[in-house]
Amino acid sequence: MSNGKMLMVMVALVWVGMMLAIGMESIVKFNAPTLTKPVGFDVGRTVFGVFNYVQLGLLAILVICAFFVQIDLLKKILIASAGISLCLQVFWLFPELSQRVDLILKGIKPPPTYQHALYGMLEIFKLAVLSLFGILLLRLQAC
Repeated sequence: MSNGKMLMVMVALVWVGMMLAIGMESIVKFNAPTLTKPVGFDVGRTVFGVFNYVQLGLLAILVICAFFVQIDLLKKILIASAGISLCLQVFWLFPELSQRVDLILKGIKPPPTYQHALYGMLEIFKLAVLSLFGILLLRLQAC
C-alpha cells in the first residue's frame, strides 16, 4: 500500500474514532446529574464547533490525497459523500442549532425542529461512509 493510501486509511479511521468518541461524550454528558441542560447545550455547541474545524481539516487531507493517489470512482464518491454531509452539518445545520442554544441560554424554549435529528442522521451516514472507505482501502492491501 502506498504512503498516500495509508495516510487516507489513517485519516478516515481516526475521523471515525473521533466521531464515535464525541458522540458518546454527548450522550454521557446529558446523564450527568449536576449538569444543567442549558450548560450541556452550550458545552456541546463549543465541542462540535471546534470539531467541525477538525473535520474540515481531515476532509481537506482526504481530498488532497485523492488528487495524488490513484483510487477508483467508488472511493472518490465516498469522499464526496462525506464532504457533502459535513458541509451540510457545518454550514447549514450547526448555525441553526447554535441559534437554538442561544435561545435556550436566554430562557426561551424554541419550537420543535427536525434539524437536530437530521444532523444526527448525517453523522451516522458520514460514519458509515468513512468506515466503508477505510475498510475498502485496507481490503486492497489484504488482496
